Amino acid sequence: MIRPSRPDVEPIPNTTPTLLYVDADLVVLDKPPGFLTHPDGAEDRPSALAFAQATLGQALEVVSRLDVDTSGVLPFARNPAGRARLKGAVKGYLAVVDGAPPSREGQLEGPVPQAPGRHALTRYRVRQASGGVSVVEAEPVTGRTHQIRAHLAAAGCPIRGDGRYGDPLDRRAPRALLHAHTLTLKDGARFSAPPPPDLARYLEPDDPQRARAGLAADPLTTCYREINGAADGQPHLLVDRYGDWLWVQRNGAGPLPALTHAGRFVLDAAVDRSHAAQAPPQLEGAPPPQPLEVYEHGTAYLVELGSALSTGLFLDQRPQRAWLATHASGLRVLNTFAHAGGFSVAAARAGAETVSVDLSGRWLARIPAQLEHLGLPTAPHRTLKGDVFDWLRRLARRGERFDLVILDPPSTSVGQRKRRWSAARDYPELVALALPLVAPGGRLWTATNLSKLSPLAFARKVASALPEGAYLERVCPPAVDFPVEKAAFSVKTHVWRLR
Repeated sequence: MIRPSRPDVEPIPNTTPTLLYVDADLVVLDKPPGFLTHPDGAEDRPSALAFAQATLGQALEVVSRLDVDTSGVLPFARNPAGRARLKGAVKGYLAVVDGAPPSREGQLEGPVPQAPGRHALTRYRVRQASGGVSVVEAEPVTGRTHQIRAHLAAAGCPIRGDGRYGDPLDRRAPRALLHAHTLTLKDGARFSAPPPPDLARYLEPDDPQRARAGLAADPLTTCYREINGAADGQPHLLVDRYGDWLWVQRNGAGPLPALTHAGRFVLDAAVDRSHAAQAPPQLEGAPPPQPLEVYEHGTAYLVELGSALSTGLFLDQRPQRAWLATHASGLRVLNTFAHAGGFSVAAARAGAETVSVDLSGRWLARIPAQLEHLGLPTAPHRTLKGDVFDWLRRLARRGERFDLVILDPPSTSVGQRKRRWSAARDYPELVALALPLVAPGGRLWTATNLSKLSPLAFARKVASALPEGAYLERVCPPAVDFPVEKAAFSVKTHVWRLR
């Protein structure tokens, strides 16, 4: 099995822990996913301990821990009396699992990998189940590391999104959907944290907008997917929000959703879009400004809603753009099949130098305008018009090297040489052309939206062209507004590291 070395989750930009309770002995937080319990000394990632200590202005003691992608109630002791009050506390968790435990309620026993040879016991109760997914209440009677995750996986129902104990490649959630819901002390004090939107959507499956609650409430994010087809119970409908305007794609007749908007573009998608068979979208309501400014976690992007079949910004890659906007400082980035340069703009905002390659000069021309809109200099950011495969060869001959090479091709394409390229058949060839451009120790970012290619099959295709010693560093899970249910999800993004 190809397994990533980093199965955890990145923090959602602009989020911080929430103080649930403070007294003379204790401080209790609601920890969001992506935050460490305490600094690990290895990376500059945020921690709940650092947040609490900065808020209270004093050193605190770590008494219990939550995994980086586990959310919920997390207490710290302010003194020995607080540590004594937390001893013997009962923790209640909520978990979303694929499948179901062996019975409606019971207990799971057995050793766990993080505590070999030690007894581990977890009590559980199935709260609800439908569509091959269950919401489970779990209580770790013993406090072994990862015991809930390991016990549920051993019972044949791994936590959805758990890249360590479940399928490391076929991740159907932005993180391992485990939430520390309650904490009850021996003195009767009880603290609780509400389930975050990514988990709450499974508690109310008839409300598909529940998963978007965090996005809808975030003034720094104004574009996201409102309805994601079959995963939201509407198989013939895709709806994207760009500020006050909607971009609607529907297959077949049927009522449109009653979502607030100033105007909407409706695209009646043809089965066969070849030979200009696809009619342009039709505007209903007020026209938007051209271009229209939208935001993703505080980064401004310019999109154009009109007759084109694309807006210039693919919303399913929002988490990856957020990663670039946070981590790309000082990197040299090659963005191939760049389209309107969403990845390049995100990397530039972090301080990267970028080179963007695309066959369409019209789309590439949007990149300088977006950089100027952000107040960024355009000089460190080149655009190269032409066939990506030709440019990969030319850049390699020039001896250029990049810290990150992004490959995000269409499923099929026809280049300047009129040769049809297919991701299903030819992806290893693309990887082989890109490898000479990756600097030693650099990253190769591979993505595809070909739904018939499973995550494992895609990883194997890429790995077949990689040199010895290259490894899969990270699997990028789907965004919360692009839920995945029974069918294999289309967008797969894997980050490989070359030694």
